[in-house]
Amino acid sequence: MGKLKMIGMVSVMMASLFFSSSNALAVQHYTISTNSGVPLNMRSGPGTNYPIMLSIPSGSSVPYYCYARGTTVTGKYGTSNIWDQIQWEDSRGVMNIGYVSDTYVYTGSDGPVGVRCD
Repeated sequence: MGKLKMIGMVSVMMASLFFSSSNALAVQHYTISTNSGVPLNMRSGPGTNYPIMLSIPSGSSVPYYCYARGTTVTGKYGTSNIWDQIQWEDSRGVMNIGYVSDTYVYTGSDGPVGVRCD
């Protein structure tokens, strides 16, 4: 088999591995929802003692990355100490990663839905 043909086959095999495995790394999106429709505060860590980074409008779909345990909060979807790490673009167009209480994120579960944050 020629060297060029071998390189082509290896390239195709590596590309197929990349594309088939990238589906496993897909980020889930969930909806933020508050009882009153007011925006939800995104914090720098998993708890109400962490600084507020920005506010996210109720009804927004956000990418979910992982969860952490923190302050217990009662919200629209119950009471929990689970905080979800999410991403949101601020008014300047800067992408921010922070935490919101799982009690305001419709995940369809009362428990963690992803991996634990490191």
